[in-house]
Amino acid sequence: MTRLNIFFGHFLELRSTLIKSLIIYLVVFFAMMPFANEIYYFFSQPLLSQLVELNGSVISTKLTATFIVPFKITAFCALIVSLPFIFGQIWLFISPGLYKKEKQFIFWIMFFGFILFLLGTLFVYFLIFPIIFSFFVNSTPNDVELMIDISSYLQMIISLFLAFGLAFEVPLFLITAVKFNWIKIKTLEKNRPYIIVSAFIVGAIFTPPDIISQVLLALPILFLYEIGLFISKNKLIKRH
Repeated sequence: MTRLNIFFGHFLELRSTLIKSLIIYLVVFFAMMPFANEIYYFFSQPLLSQLVELNGSVISTKLTATFIVPFKITAFCALIVSLPFIFGQIWLFISPGLYKKEKQFIFWIMFFGFILFLLGTLFVYFLIFPIIFSFFVNSTPNDVELMIDISSYLQMIISLFLAFGLAFEVPLFLITAVKFNWIKIKTLEKNRPYIIVSAFIVGAIFTPPDIISQVLLALPILFLYEIGLFISKNKLIKRH
């Protein structure tokens, strides 16, 4: 009976954590909603700045898209902004059951996980977007009038943000796996050729169907893989 009470106690704490996290997200989201159009304009700037050269434009083939697209972009931004506060709630839930060293490790994993995801999104916005949009806009034949559908644009940028954000987490995945002996460093080194192939496959799956986006995602994955391997190999973390 005692174990059952403990289980339900943890279950209620988990439910409370999830509810608080949801409330935090909704508060941030509704606070950002009045600026949805401005947020959309910010994320459309990398494309619009390239379309100017061809007098191209962004169009909407659906009436609802003019509301839905800014809404979804704002929802995505609200998630990123609220993540530190949500992590705080998760931390309050899990920290009482952890040892001191485990607390330190998980805290820094959560901290750097957010920082790396944020760096991934910034990398996309300031480096990948200009390269991709410049290439495709400048590749447009002279007799073609370029018009980009707003919904297609939303789908592309969100997929790129998620793909690069998660790709930047690769060092943390490796460090965690090595620390807890889930995988050996020799195995990571031995399987490097497979990682190279896998990186390009991931690039092909999670980016638009073009070789440039695929390569621009695969190369950071490989670079970050080597960083994670270097940190683990040189014993910059203590293994369990």
